[in-house]
Amino acid sequence: MAFQASALADGSSCFNPEPPPLSELLLKPPCETCDETKAELSELRVLESSRTEAQAKHAEGDHERSVSRFLGEMGIQVDETRLGYADDFFRCIDKMVEHAVMPAKNEFRRTRPYKLPDNGLHPLKSIKPDDSPSYPSGHAAYGAVIGLVLAEMVPELRDRIYARIRDFGFSRMVSGVHFRSDVYAGQIAGATLAASLQQSAEFQHDFERAKLGLRQAIGY
Repeated sequence: MAFQASALADGSSCFNPEPPPLSELLLKPPCETCDETKAELSELRVLESSRTEAQAKHAEGDHERSVSRFLGEMGIQVDETRLGYADDFFRCIDKMVEHAVMPAKNEFRRTRPYKLPDNGLHPLKSIKPDDSPSYPSGHAAYGAVIGLVLAEMVPELRDRIYARIRDFGFSRMVSGVHFRSDVYAGQIAGATLAASLQQSAEFQHDFERAKLGLRQAIGY
């Protein structure tokens, strides 16, 4: 299955490499009644009971999947009027992650923590009957891909970006919407996808074009 191409503002299409088979690369998640799942659910209850208003606000804000949000919480403001092609480039990455992760989610079919019987959670999101399966976390995968790409574009910020990758994934736990193992699997999936993209000549071409706009947009 190839990543689905989509039209960009200038009429071109997203880079469209073959995705790695994430469902074959990731370990199966623990079962609903397994001790590991029970321990992870208990961890989420503790996080919920101890989270501050500021932590809740930060986690809710991280529901947004965008470069501006990712970098903004690092104190790096993005002038979106100067992004240029980089805006479409990062939208393509978002679409790529979704198309690559959903088959794995549908293969594993792990129940979200807030949908388990007697879970006791009050997640920081609207619960929908058609919420996607829990494993792996698509948000954590997105954060890993975006972060690793940004670290190549702005190596001056690499350590801070790596910390933000971890923080972005942790927000899913603070929100009560993913288990820790969902987040870890998502980050592994994201790192795998980022490495796969680096092998694409089409992606490399688009990367160099987007890099200039991104650096201009953040004043580097």
